[in-house]
Amino acid sequence: MTVSDRIRAQMTLLGLSYGKLADTTGLAKSAIHRYATGQTDKIPTEALEKLAHALGVTPAYLTGWEERPHTLAAHFEGEEFSEEELREIEDFVRFVKSKRRP
Repeated sequence: MTVSDRIRAQMTLLGLSYGKLADTTGLAKSAIHRYATGQTDKIPTEALEKLAHALGVTPAYLTGWEERPHTLAAHFEGEEFSEEELREIEDFVRFVKSKRRP
């Protein structure tokens, strides 16, 4: 998976648009689009950190240095979740999103 793949996957998981991600990060919507579509491989460190925070993962996950995304909750508690717990969290996120009203 590339950085752009990981950005798009997290955006999809969280139901975020380019506009919403731009509002959250303070980055230009056009820049986020370039990062998410792979039009550029050069993402400034500061932008990568803002994207990772907004997407609930670490910069190391976005760059491919870590295999699994880590939720913000894992970092709040100072502990790591097991693979099974991460799958359950992801399932729960999908469940909650499926209950949203249009």
